[in-house]
Amino acid sequence: MGYERFGRYTVLECLGAGGMASVHRATLDIGGGVIQEVALKRMLPQLADDKQLVDDFIREAKLAAQLRHPSIVRILELGRTNKTFFIAMELVRGHSLLSLMKLLTARHGQAPIGIVVALLAELCDALDYASNATDDDGEPLQLVHRDLSPSNLIIMDDGHVKIIDFGVAKSVTGKFMTSSGMIKGKLGYMALEVLSATPIDRRADIFSLGVVAWEMLTGRRLFTAANEYEVITKIRKGARTPPSQLNRACSPELDEIVMHALSRSADDRWPSAAVMKCALDTVRRTYRDGVREMAAWVRSLVPQADVAEETTAMELSIGDVVESPSRAPVSVTDTTVGRPPDEDPDTQMTELTRDD
Repeated sequence: MGYERFGRYTVLECLGAGGMASVHRATLDIGGGVIQEVALKRMLPQLADDKQLVDDFIREAKLAAQLRHPSIVRILELGRTNKTFFIAMELVRGHSLLSLMKLLTARHGQAPIGIVVALLAELCDALDYASNATDDDGEPLQLVHRDLSPSNLIIMDDGHVKIIDFGVAKSVTGKFMTSSGMIKGKLGYMALEVLSATPIDRRADIFSLGVVAWEMLTGRRLFTAANEYEVITKIRKGARTPPSQLNRACSPELDEIVMHALSRSADDRWPSAAVMKCALDTVRRTYRDGVREMAAWVRSLVPQADVAEETTAMELSIGDVVESPSRAPVSVTDTTVGRPPDEDPDTQMTELTRDD
């Protein structure tokens, strides 16, 4: 396998690339014979002179670096080598929910109810943490992820769920705000207020979580159409079909939880992820699946040959994913490789200065 040196890092295979950055698996010698694996996200060199894009890239890292939650990927370092800005992130091993849902669709199947409930509960914990997170000065960040979708959710080998990209997260307090009027994220998972460019809060993420839940329960896409205009039209009309109409195993209680999350108006949704999780806890009295069952479910879906090969890819929210020149195109068997180090070193933040 070929490699290159990039500052302190040894850069290995490409995991994915988009319109703003590329991500590689990389290693870092942290001393004492310990080699740490990371996901190295590097801004494309030709964009280094674009002040707005650079500021967005730095903003992303500074936001995400303040989050410490087991279900949110960690930022380890933000820096610049020569003119290339980079983010070193925790590297996780597992399968994207998108790839697993594609496997389900190919089999005309639906995720087990207990698995859906367990996954939603973990994600509610992570979103509640992010929406209540504070900066180093104790000021609330009030983060809204805005891009919660199956491609950004990894079910790790141990059965836990990880949100791998806070790249379009927005602070509604004004600190680290994204460009005015810029809509980022995946269209079919966006709440109406995001599409309308009106003020948003954490309830936008509740809507996205509802879409993920509906699709897992039914084995179908909720808001899909021939073009973007038709997708937006469907979102404006709202979700009308409860999951139980397509999956008889779905209980009325779970129907209510999902459809409440999918309400067109933010005022009609669950007010927070914590409140939604409380509702889910009533369903979990019946379905007690946890990380062990989640890991077993993933193994039942993914062919063992694909697990052994560990084909690598990462779908990024920073632009269209393109084929890595050294890898096959993204397929339903792709996995994001690497495992967080056993040690949990303190996050390193490199102070950035820009040559204006």
